[in-house]
Amino acid sequence: MVTRPGGVLEELADAHALKAAAVLVTVVGAVLEGGRSSDTELAAFVPSLHAALEECVGIMAADRER
Repeated sequence: MVTRPGGVLEELADAHALKAAAVLVTVVGAVLEGGRSSDTELAAFVPSLHAALEECVGIMAADRER
């Protein structure tokens, strides 16, 4: 299979990235609602949240270019 930008494999990767981001949002939301996490525990989520946000922004930018 030959891959190309905007092809099926890219769409599958985007769908996977969006599902992973949605799971991360759910987990972080549950932690925040619990209200008992320390700043250190909450800070542990920052790199993952940043990476997910960066990937989602990249997906949106690519969609806009199509």
